[in-house]
Amino acid sequence: MSEVTSEISGSLVPMSKHQAMVILEAAYLWMDLGKVDNARELISGASALMPKSSVPQIVLGTLEFNQGHYDKALQAFRRAQQLAPRESLPRAHCGEALLFMGKVNEAMKELKTALDLEPDSDGARFAQSLMEAKEAGALPPPPARP
Repeated sequence: MSEVTSEISGSLVPMSKHQAMVILEAAYLWMDLGKVDNARELISGASALMPKSSVPQIVLGTLEFNQGHYDKALQAFRRAQQLAPRESLPRAHCGEALLFMGKVNEAMKELKTALDLEPDSDGARFAQSLMEAKEAGALPPPPARP
């Protein structure tokens, strides 16, 4: 129950972690339903309410990534990285976007940094799986045909 009462530090209004989670999960649901504008509106609100949290930026980056807007995704993931420079997940996501943009060398640097920052984290596991996919030849994807 402490998770419900634990407040998000730096939020503009008192907000529990549970409330923030519900808002961002709703954004993912809107994405799954193809309601991108609704998802973007929720993410924008979450970003405004939690300006010091990297999580809304990661969600925004995911939305852009899923739309195939890799440059916009990278921008959002870079903002998350600025908010949480010692966390691996924003770096792993940056690496993913860079791979899909065909910037393999830069991507691999980000993924390696993600592994070094927090070796036993979800971000490191994500980075490792992306590196393995690259080694297996599954990433980066072939360029889109016009």
